[in-house]
Amino acid sequence: MNQEENYLASLSDLMIGLLFVFIIILMSFALHYRQASWEQTQQNSRLIAETAEQRLEKQKLQNETDAQRLEKQRLEKVLTRLTDNESVRRDLLKDIEKLLLSKGLRVLIDEQNGVLRLPEALLFNSGEADFRPEGVQAMQQVAAALLDILPCYSVSPPDFRRHCPPNSEARLEAVLIEGHTDNKPIKTDQFHDNWALAAARSLHTFQALNRYAPILENLKNLNQQALLSVSAYEARRPVANQETEENRRQNRRIDLRFLMAAPPPDWMEKAKTAVETK
Repeated sequence: MNQEENYLASLSDLMIGLLFVFIIILMSFALHYRQASWEQTQQNSRLIAETAEQRLEKQKLQNETDAQRLEKQRLEKVLTRLTDNESVRRDLLKDIEKLLLSKGLRVLIDEQNGVLRLPEALLFNSGEADFRPEGVQAMQQVAAALLDILPCYSVSPPDFRRHCPPNSEARLEAVLIEGHTDNKPIKTDQFHDNWALAAARSLHTFQALNRYAPILENLKNLNQQALLSVSAYEARRPVANQETEENRRQNRRIDLRFLMAAPPPDWMEKAKTAVETK
């Protein structure tokens, strides 16, 4: 009996010991699990923070890339504007010449200098600033041609741009109406010298253009300045030497000089900086 009791007591002690060990193991597991969960939570937080930081960095890089792309496009536009102004002006002159020729009016164009040339014989009698009858008709045709072409190269009312190409833009800075004479001095009751004659002819041409096509007076450049203006050079800008009557005849003329607009100053400065830093 005592042996049986001793056996049961030993078995009971063993079970209690095993239970105690199990409780210790369970507590250790719980502590490790809690530690692992905390570490996992911390790791997840770090990953979330890193992911957010990476997203911000990626967005920053994307923004920088977009800015660089826009800057590159702007630089390319500046360079394009600088290199194709002459070709744009050449096309403009050819379009005007072609339109006038279709109406039976022959004019001269100087592509290199961007000039539409109207000889004296087409417009005026010698020493006069009032238009001959043929000159009146010529000015009406020139005004109509300018009204058809210039709105596509300037800031103009939408109704007058409907026929323009979709990519047309205000590329003109000014159209100067220039009065030129030969070097033979003139002195009349109306004009005391060649300057007065040249100025009167250019002013009368300006007034005629606006009279026959009033919308021309409303055309502007990108700075919202009037496109058409007047200048006079007397005999100071000959196109031929003044030694023969034929050459002097060529020098007596009205020139319409087309000046192309340069890119905006801030574009030019950035283009210059980009070139210097390469």
